[in-house]
Amino acid sequence: MSIDGWRPNVDTVVARWSALERDWKSVFVGVAIVALVGVLELQIPW
Repeated sequence: MSIDGWRPNVDTVVARWSALERDWKSVFVGVAIVALVGVLELQIPW
């Protein structure tokens, strides 16, 4: 049995993990920005 048959599954898992990691990094950056704006009481001109 060759491991070549497993390769597409591994690639799919790696791609999904990378996307999930990127999503969590985006959430963390967003939370950090909101927290800094709240702590420093910055005015955001809308």
